[in-house]
Amino acid sequence: MKLNPYEKLLARKRTWTPIKGDAGEVTEGSEETLLRALSLRHMELPVGDFINDALATDVTTLARELLQSNVKDEEKHDLALGYIADAYGVDPKAEKEAKILRDAWVSHPDHTILKAKVAETAIFFVLLPFFRWNGSASMRTVSADISRD
Repeated sequence: MKLNPYEKLLARKRTWTPIKGDAGEVTEGSEETLLRALSLRHMELPVGDFINDALATDVTTLARELLQSNVKDEEKHDLALGYIADAYGVDPKAEKEAKILRDAWVSHPDHTILKAKVAETAIFFVLLPFFRWNGSASMRTVSADISRD
Protein backbone atom coordinates (compact mmCIF):
# COMPACT_ATOMS: atom_id res chain seq x y z
CA MET A 1 0.00 0.00 0.00
CA LYS A 2 1.29 3.44 -0.93
CA LEU A 3 1.66 5.86 1.98
CA ASN A 4 0.46 9.44 1.70
CA PRO A 5 3.04 12.18 2.47
CA TYR A 6 1.82 12.54 6.07
CA GLU A 7 2.10 8.81 6.70
CA LYS A 8 5.62 8.84 5.23
CA LEU A 9 6.67 11.59 7.63
CA LEU A 10 5.12 9.76 10.56
CA ALA A 11 6.85 6.51 9.60
CA ARG A 12 10.24 8.26 9.51
CA LYS A 13 10.00 9.50 13.08
CA ARG A 14 12.14 7.83 15.70
CA THR A 15 11.57 7.56 19.41
CA TRP A 16 13.81 9.34 21.89
CA THR A 17 13.54 10.23 25.55
CA PRO A 18 14.78 13.47 27.10
CA ILE A 19 17.35 12.88 29.81
CA LYS A 20 18.89 15.16 32.39
CA GLY A 21 22.44 16.11 31.57
CA ASP A 22 25.15 17.99 33.35
CA ALA A 23 26.31 21.45 32.42
CA GLY A 24 29.27 21.03 30.15
CA GLU A 25 31.68 23.27 28.35
CA VAL A 26 30.29 25.69 25.77
CA THR A 27 32.03 27.87 23.23
CA GLU A 28 33.78 30.69 25.06
CA GLY A 29 31.85 33.93 24.72
CA SER A 30 28.56 32.24 23.85
CA GLU A 31 27.26 31.82 27.39
CA GLU A 32 24.95 34.84 27.52
CA THR A 33 23.54 34.19 24.06
CA LEU A 34 22.94 30.52 24.88
CA LEU A 35 20.92 31.49 27.95
CA ARG A 36 18.87 33.98 25.93
CA ALA A 37 18.27 31.34 23.26
CA LEU A 38 17.36 28.78 25.90
CA SER A 39 14.76 31.15 27.35
CA LEU A 40 12.78 30.76 24.13
CA ARG A 41 11.96 27.21 25.18
CA HIS A 42 8.81 28.82 26.57
CA MET A 43 7.49 28.80 22.98
CA GLU A 44 7.46 24.98 22.72
CA LEU A 45 4.15 24.34 24.49
CA PRO A 46 2.31 27.19 22.74
CA VAL A 47 3.32 25.65 19.39
CA GLY A 48 1.67 22.41 20.51
CA ASP A 49 -1.38 24.38 21.64
CA PHE A 50 -1.58 26.11 18.27
CA ILE A 51 -1.62 22.74 16.52
CA ASN A 52 -4.17 21.31 18.95
CA ASP A 53 -6.42 24.29 18.30
CA ALA A 54 -6.29 23.67 14.56
CA LEU A 55 -6.97 19.96 15.04
CA ALA A 56 -10.41 20.84 16.37
CA THR A 57 -11.62 22.18 13.02
CA ASP A 58 -9.11 22.80 10.26
CA VAL A 59 -7.11 19.63 9.70
CA THR A 60 -7.82 16.88 7.20
CA THR A 61 -8.07 13.31 8.39
CA LEU A 62 -4.88 12.44 6.48
CA ALA A 63 -2.78 14.97 8.43
CA ARG A 64 -4.41 14.53 11.83
CA GLU A 65 -2.24 11.65 13.16
CA LEU A 66 1.00 13.37 12.16
CA LEU A 67 -0.02 16.63 13.80
CA GLN A 68 -1.15 14.86 16.97
CA SER A 69 2.30 13.29 17.08
CA ASN A 70 3.85 16.74 16.64
CA VAL A 71 1.96 18.03 19.68
CA LYS A 72 3.54 15.25 21.76
CA ASP A 73 6.92 16.22 20.28
CA GLU A 74 6.51 19.80 21.50
CA GLU A 75 5.92 18.51 25.03
CA LYS A 76 9.07 16.39 24.77
CA HIS A 77 11.06 19.35 23.40
CA ASP A 78 9.90 21.50 26.31
CA LEU A 79 11.02 18.84 28.78
CA ALA A 80 14.43 18.37 27.13
CA LEU A 81 15.12 22.11 26.96
CA GLY A 82 13.91 22.46 30.54
CA TYR A 83 16.50 19.91 31.62
CA ILE A 84 19.19 22.00 29.95
CA ALA A 85 17.90 25.13 31.70
CA ASP A 86 18.02 23.23 35.00
CA ALA A 87 21.65 22.27 34.38
CA TYR A 88 22.87 25.71 33.25
CA GLY A 89 20.59 28.04 35.14
CA VAL A 90 18.67 30.84 33.50
CA ASP A 91 19.00 34.55 32.86
CA PRO A 92 16.03 36.12 34.69
CA LYS A 93 15.84 39.07 32.28
CA ALA A 94 15.85 36.77 29.23
CA GLU A 95 13.22 34.54 30.86
CA LYS A 96 10.94 37.54 31.43
CA GLU A 97 11.40 38.75 27.85
CA ALA A 98 10.71 35.28 26.45
CA LYS A 99 7.47 35.01 28.42
CA ILE A 100 6.36 38.42 27.13
CA LEU A 101 7.10 37.22 23.59
CA ARG A 102 5.20 33.97 24.23
CA ASP A 103 2.17 35.83 25.56
CA ALA A 104 2.18 38.21 22.57
CA TRP A 105 2.43 35.25 20.20
CA VAL A 106 -0.44 33.45 21.89
CA SER A 107 -2.70 36.50 21.79
CA HIS A 108 -1.89 37.39 18.18
CA PRO A 109 -4.94 36.97 15.91
CA ASP A 110 -3.24 35.01 13.10
CA HIS A 111 -4.36 31.45 12.42
CA THR A 112 -2.83 28.95 14.83
CA ILE A 113 -1.23 26.84 12.10
CA LEU A 114 0.50 29.95 10.75
CA LYS A 115 1.70 30.88 14.24
CA ALA A 116 3.06 27.36 14.77
CA LYS A 117 4.84 27.39 11.40
CA VAL A 118 6.42 30.80 11.96
CA ALA A 119 7.53 29.89 15.49
CA GLU A 120 9.17 26.71 14.23
CA THR A 121 10.93 28.31 11.27
CA ALA A 122 11.81 31.70 12.75
CA ILE A 123 12.76 30.57 16.25
CA PHE A 124 13.64 26.90 16.52
CA PHE A 125 15.19 26.38 13.08
CA VAL A 126 17.62 29.14 14.07
CA LEU A 127 18.22 28.22 17.72
CA LEU A 128 18.85 24.51 17.28
CA PRO A 129 21.91 24.94 15.03
CA PHE A 130 23.19 27.60 17.43
CA PHE A 131 22.95 25.09 20.28
CA ARG A 132 24.70 22.53 18.08
CA TRP A 133 27.59 24.84 17.13
CA ASN A 134 28.17 26.59 20.45
CA GLY A 135 26.63 24.39 23.12
CA SER A 136 27.82 21.56 25.25
CA ALA A 137 27.50 17.87 24.42
CA SER A 138 24.06 17.74 26.06
CA MET A 139 22.90 20.79 24.07
CA ARG A 140 24.15 19.23 20.84
CA THR A 141 22.33 15.98 21.61
CA VAL A 142 19.04 17.73 22.41
CA SER A 143 19.37 19.89 19.32
CA ALA A 144 19.89 16.84 17.11
CA ASP A 145 16.99 14.97 18.73
CA ILE A 146 14.61 17.90 18.32
CA SER A 147 15.75 18.51 14.74
CA ARG A 148 14.89 14.95 13.77
CA ASP A 149 11.32 15.44 15.01
